[in-house]
Amino acid sequence: MSTMMNYISCTFLVSLLSILNPIYPTIPAPVNDTEVVLVENAVLQVSIDSEYDLLFFDTAEYNDIHEELVFSTVEMTNQIRIYDELGSMVYLLPVDSQTIKMGRSLFETGQYRIVFDVEGDRRMFASRLEVF
Repeated sequence: MSTMMNYISCTFLVSLLSILNPIYPTIPAPVNDTEVVLVENAVLQVSIDSEYDLLFFDTAEYNDIHEELVFSTVEMTNQIRIYDELGSMVYLLPVDSQTIKMGRSLFETGQYRIVFDVEGDRRMFASRLEVF
């Protein structure tokens, strides 16, 4: 008789937990999805969507003399894809380097998305470019 009671008790307890589990409030893990500005001046602004992507960039700057964006990355970048504000690919640039230079003449006034494709594991890091 006690074995049967144990079985019923365990079954009841499992059923109760499975009913209450979705009701129990969960606290989401903190996410660092705050926009981080990499480069900002009178000509353009480059930003990334999260602090996690900040680890990929060693430096990012705009060279006023040569009028070019210069990125130095922690990992080798295979290629760069640049999309306009409509999501159409404007440029596909083979790079194979950790130092990337893009002339201001590539961009008209508007918003762009720059995607850095990294060697291995098909990873990518994106940034947002706004040209004034």
